[in-house]
Amino acid sequence: MSNLLALLDQVQSLCATASHTLEESFRFRVEGDSLNAEQVKAIESIFTSCAELKVSAPTLMLDGDSADVSELTFNQGENWRLIISKTGLASQLKMRPDEQTCLFFSVEGFDVWSQQLTPFHPQSELDPDFSRPLTVRVHGLRQGFGGPSLWVLPVDTPDPLLPPVSSLPDDEAVHKLVHLISPDQTLRVSPRSWALNWGDLNSTHAREWLRLSCLVLGACLVSELKSSNAALWVTIRGAKSHTVGLWKSHADLQWKTLQDSLMVAVEWIYAERSETRLKLLMDRLSIDIDPAECWLSSLHRHLRSALKQSQDSYAFVILDRKDAYFKEMREVMKDMKSQADLYAAKVRELVSSLTRDILGVLVFAGFSFIGKFDQRNLRELLGSGELSLLLKFLAGYLFLSCVLQLAAHWRDAALAFDESNRWLGILRNYTSRSDSDAKFIEPLRKRRDTLCVAMTVSACLYCLLVLVVWNLPFIVQLLLAQ
Repeated sequence: MSNLLALLDQVQSLCATASHTLEESFRFRVEGDSLNAEQVKAIESIFTSCAELKVSAPTLMLDGDSADVSELTFNQGENWRLIISKTGLASQLKMRPDEQTCLFFSVEGFDVWSQQLTPFHPQSELDPDFSRPLTVRVHGLRQGFGGPSLWVLPVDTPDPLLPPVSSLPDDEAVHKLVHLISPDQTLRVSPRSWALNWGDLNSTHAREWLRLSCLVLGACLVSELKSSNAALWVTIRGAKSHTVGLWKSHADLQWKTLQDSLMVAVEWIYAERSETRLKLLMDRLSIDIDPAECWLSSLHRHLRSALKQSQDSYAFVILDRKDAYFKEMREVMKDMKSQADLYAAKVRELVSSLTRDILGVLVFAGFSFIGKFDQRNLRELLGSGELSLLLKFLAGYLFLSCVLQLAAHWRDAALAFDESNRWLGILRNYTSRSDSDAKFIEPLRKRRDTLCVAMTVSACLYCLLVLVVWNLPFIVQLLLAQ
């Protein structure tokens, strides 16, 4: 760590005498117009520190041509440029096993980079993937901040900061409610990747990240998010329908206060019966908002009161739907019962068919051999080609019967299970997915597993029966020899 801090201080010293610097998430570029002795010493120190840290050496250019560090002394007065790759340095600061790590040499470079980010799609292929855990290390940052997935920390923070557990929804839950439209690139709304809920969120360096978090959280509370001509538009369909901009650059809001309100609203809406709760909130907001304002400005003004009214109305809405709920519940229960009876009937059909075929084989064997108890006649019968041919046809019939029964039962059961899942869609506004799985899907899954076991046992017994019938003369001769 001491070698890395020394390198960062050396870079800062070089930047103080340079004419231009540019810091990106993966590299740092510094350049000057006239190379002097002080800059030569700083660049040599940077090369030495990189070697000690066992990372790739910086790229040095003098008057536009690649150069070696040994040439610095003989080229004073020339234009120079130094490019430092930060990937190897950042990897030495990794804290979580599955995280990406970025390193910034200064808080100024970090702030400039933050202002260029877009939270709904990647800015470039070289920038980090925010769908994965990300830690950003910033030299000169006094106190860190972050959320469930994103951590922004000083370089010399020794131990990881464990953020509080968040109940924000995942991408899939949001995309089920919010319709995304983008002809140019794929949009992604991921509140867990951008939300901030710990650390020094009142610092100036956290301000831009709070704005990005508000953009994502605000997009979770709309019917439709559309990207058009580099602008983001949202559609709210409630008591009234509006299409407004997600955010206008001149709208300077209290981002910390707004993000706190948005996190409470998003967590409440996506906790259960998301469609019903979101509709209640949009009904209220669609009446209150000013179409001339952007969506975030309207949320800043009206979200708290609209959320309180939606929470108060929620219980009454559920009570109003109680009769419809029980009516639809009875229909679903009838369907679930019929599905359970279907699986039970199929198990009984398999057992009945197997018993019938075994009994048929026994009757055939009995009538074939009962009149041939004379050893000479019996051996003559066992050696006849006609019996062998008949037994092969009988074995083929048993095999075909097994295949057709298993295929028909499996296909019928699969279609019935899919229909059950579609039927449960009508309860989406009344019960949570976990309740539906526990009360309906899980019992049907146990019935389905029982059918699978019965089909497996039946298939094994049928195969054994086919082998016995096919080799019946040999088996009978073997038994007579005992």
